[in-house]
Amino acid sequence: MNAGMKADPPIFVIGSSKGRGLDKDTAENVLATKELTINIISEWFIEAANYACINAPRDVDEWKLTGLTPLESVKVKPPHVAESAFSIEAKLISHHEWTSKVTGKPSGTLLIVEAVNFHAREDVISKELNSIDLSKFKPVSRLGGPTYGRTTQAFDLGRPDFDAESEKPEVKEILQDSK
Repeated sequence: MNAGMKADPPIFVIGSSKGRGLDKDTAENVLATKELTINIISEWFIEAANYACINAPRDVDEWKLTGLTPLESVKVKPPHVAESAFSIEAKLISHHEWTSKVTGKPSGTLLIVEAVNFHAREDVISKELNSIDLSKFKPVSRLGGPTYGRTTQAFDLGRPDFDAESEKPEVKEILQDSK
């Protein structure tokens, strides 16, 4: 599971649960190499991406099982997924291991990474060349376990300005009551 945390520098967090009491291959590889790629899934390869979740032994090449194509990265050693319309090359900043409150055993790893390079296919970039066109990109997110979600719409919602808002009578009243 990925989440963008901030833009400058571009920071992402990845949560990885421990399968069979061990780090999953992704977390283990990131901890060993300090580098990774984040490949955003699109509808056109969801089945192959889901197949990468198979509980195969560590010596099995999941690239071959999934049929996905490794593409050489520019600033990190791990390849990114050629089928992904948007990929991020990143380096590990920090990590934290979580412990189960039920069993007392390690239950997951949180990875904090910084993006060092981005790849976006031209066919999914907006006409204005300033964003990704969701109708072409068709991103899919893993929501946890076997559940996925489609992102079909996005909207901007401006942040309120405290100085302007605090001039409104109803906000002034709230601020006065909170003192």
